[in-house]
Amino acid sequence: MLLHLTTLIGGLHGTSPLRVVHWLFRDNPAIGLIVLTGIILYSIYRYMNRR
Repeated sequence: MLLHLTTLIGGLHGTSPLRVVHWLFRDNPAIGLIVLTGIILYSIYRYMNRR
């Protein structure tokens, strides 16, 4: 999921996914942690509701 999100963002702006993640955490670590936590919680939600 994270890979798809960073690939989408990276593809739109012409940068690599790793650069986007690195920029997010370097610029503001709190926002990076919130985004990462949201992605993890959403992934758990999707996994638990998969049928």
